[in-house]
Amino acid sequence: MDRADHTREIPREGWADYLALLTNMEKDHPVRIEVEGTDLGDQPLAQDLPLIEISLEEKGSDKGVVEIIAGRDDDEITHRILKPARIYADESESGELECLDIESAEDNSKTLIFFSQELAR
Repeated sequence: MDRADHTREIPREGWADYLALLTNMEKDHPVRIEVEGTDLGDQPLAQDLPLIEISLEEKGSDKGVVEIIAGRDDDEITHRILKPARIYADESESGELECLDIESAEDNSKTLIFFSQELAR
């Protein structure tokens, strides 16, 4: 079956609620975070770090920014997508989230958050 059959775009007006729900469901589960871009190539940011939060800033000067935080006390990363354009959820055939794909309007990059199902369950 084609992978695209299991990819759905999250509507912009639902981003805040979707990311809050995702944080509640996946908090502390290991994630791998990568940034892919035409200028910088593929850049790994985190490998098997527990998810702390994925959120959409809804007010102030950072309104519209998506922030991803993962890590432990001694090893924490924060990655911000300043101008997110689209968010896609890639799901397995059973409906488990495998990857969140956040595309940036600013620099044609995309941030991929892979959810490690075998470690998390």
